[in-house]
Amino acid sequence: MKSRLLPAVLLALALALLAMGVAEAFVQHREDEYVSRVTREVLEKADARDYRSKLTALRDFIRTHVNTVDFYFKDRPLLRNTAAETLRSGKGRCGESARLFFNMARAAGIPSQRLYLEGRRSHVVNVVGAEGGGALIVDAGAPIHYYTDIVPLAEFSRGTEFRKYSSFGFRRYSILVALPSNNVNLGPLSYLFENPHAFLACLCLVCSAGLFTLALFFRRRLPKRSARGAEEGFKVPATIEGRGV
Repeated sequence: MKSRLLPAVLLALALALLAMGVAEAFVQHREDEYVSRVTREVLEKADARDYRSKLTALRDFIRTHVNTVDFYFKDRPLLRNTAAETLRSGKGRCGESARLFFNMARAAGIPSQRLYLEGRRSHVVNVVGAEGGGALIVDAGAPIHYYTDIVPLAEFSRGTEFRKYSSFGFRRYSILVALPSNNVNLGPLSYLFENPHAFLACLCLVCSAGLFTLALFFRRRLPKRSARGAEEGFKVPATIEGRGV
């Protein structure tokens, strides 16, 4: 009985996580559609057709739309506001602005990712590829824009505010403070890091697959051991011509 209970429990948990993952993926899909629709409206209104004008239009929209009034980020330290939530509320700091820019730029077909700046102050911006090669800083952050223009990443230290930059966030992981500046292309991982619902969906689906595998493993192994124990525990005496041996 116990041998059958464990696989059943694992299977139930796997199904529950699978359902949660599908639900989170559905929410993420709806949010992506909403962000894409707003992005199209912003670009059409600004008549932004080329690469640079699209970056400028999206940056300026976020600068004017997102502010820190009545925004209390400490109420939600993990899995902070999604891009869609920031769009709807118009509230956020530089981190929320960077997340919103990432998703709007993605909807416009422009790959980007966030970049943490550290020095006398901490700030979050976005980095995008330059048309002629290299990388550009796009600062859409609220409430202060340290870079009023779109500038090459190589010029990030032209002021005195920042000394290092990183794709991983020096301030959040103090062990990385000693590392040199870095801009690592995170690829598809950027989408997961910038979209809490997508991250949770992926986590739930991976855990669900793991539990399904464990359930199958125990389902195949435990009953065999139980059957072997039963054979060893109950032996029927052999008989010859009706007499016991």
